[in-house]
Amino acid sequence: MGFLSGLLGLDAGKATTNAASKNKQLLTEFRGRGNSIINTGEQKSQGSLNKAIAGYNPYVTAGKNATNMYSNAIGLNGAAGNTAATDAFQAGPGYQFQLDQGTQAALRGASAAGMLNSGNTLTALAGYGQGLANQEYGGWLDRLQGVSSQGLQAVGGQGNALSNLASLYQNTAGDRLGLESSVVQGRMGVNNQRAQGQEANAGAKSSLFGNLLGGGIKLATGGLF
Repeated sequence: MGFLSGLLGLDAGKATTNAASKNKQLLTEFRGRGNSIINTGEQKSQGSLNKAIAGYNPYVTAGKNATNMYSNAIGLNGAAGNTAATDAFQAGPGYQFQLDQGTQAALRGASAAGMLNSGNTLTALAGYGQGLANQEYGGWLDRLQGVSSQGLQAVGGQGNALSNLASLYQNTAGDRLGLESSVVQGRMGVNNQRAQGQEANAGAKSSLFGNLLGGGIKLATGGLF
């Protein structure tokens, strides 16, 4: 049948139609592979950026706490906030260590002099604690400001990472649009290719039918036409 179809010209355009079918399959595979590549790249980049954002979290949290405590210390959060700042300062390991060391030294001196329970000793201890607090409080505030500044920088780092994440989504959206555009253009070409094959095949059949019809008429009329 294939030989006869070729002999009669009925195979005209079929090669083009078959090629169009294969091209359509190639385009479908191309779309799948392209989207897989885009997805993999997006997921890896997204994971790296999210990891970078998470890496800033401790500094952001510490910065927020330091900013809030600094606001307490300078009275922005009222009396309750100021009390919280004072308590936090006095509970700090640096201040408490120095206070304990100074107090113990003063008590040892008073004990050696036989004045352990005297009013002068108690006054001296109170004065020492107050002086130490005045001396250390400013440094404590400076340290709070430093941690607050680190937190602000960490927020900026997260902002940059989030901006890069947004750019990633925009870029992958563009990649997907470009891929779909290529597939659509390719399929349009496939449709044209198939149409050309079908037209060629239809033309061959029409020509064969015309030849057979003409031959039949000649036989019927004895070759008069």
